[in-house]
Amino acid sequence: MDIGTVFLIIVLVIIAIVVGVGITLAVLVSRGVLGLAKMSKPKIESAKRSALKVRAETSVGPVGAILKQRVALAESLDATRRSLGVARSTGQYTGNLESIFASLEQAGTVVEHQLLVAQQEPDASIQAVYAKTLGVQVEQITKTATGVRNALASTGAPAGSADLKDLTRTLEIEATMLKNWSKTYTELGGE
Repeated sequence: MDIGTVFLIIVLVIIAIVVGVGITLAVLVSRGVLGLAKMSKPKIESAKRSALKVRAETSVGPVGAILKQRVALAESLDATRRSLGVARSTGQYTGNLESIFASLEQAGTVVEHQLLVAQQEPDASIQAVYAKTLGVQVEQITKTATGVRNALASTGAPAGSADLKDLTRTLEIEATMLKNWSKTYTELGGE
């Protein structure tokens, strides 16, 4: 090999190493930035929710009622989402509760948008009408969300005493049958 070919091979190897290191660093940096963004998103949401709660508690009139409805709606849906998540992660049977909750979340999103419109309404008398009308819808959604959580709680309930009594009775019958079978088998073998 001549010196030019050796030099070309060395240059290509160096370029390949530099490109590989560059790609590796770019991937690591982008994942780090995305990781930070994912970690900070829940904190931002929590701060927004806390600010909304404070505004709801300090506001009066129709605006205060609308803000309180927004807080009640968000907290109820969030609590139900967490309950379903825990049930799903533990393998608890949820039946159709997840699809019911998906529909409930869609309704909650629509009502939340309506509450935002109501909150921006400049006329206090119209805000009062919004608060009254939307209050009924928020109450229906929060009651249904509570119903979903109650249904989850009832499916996750431990076996009742009636179930345990039946199980104990079945076990006693089985033990008696085995004892009799063993006695009969022994007697037959002895003859």
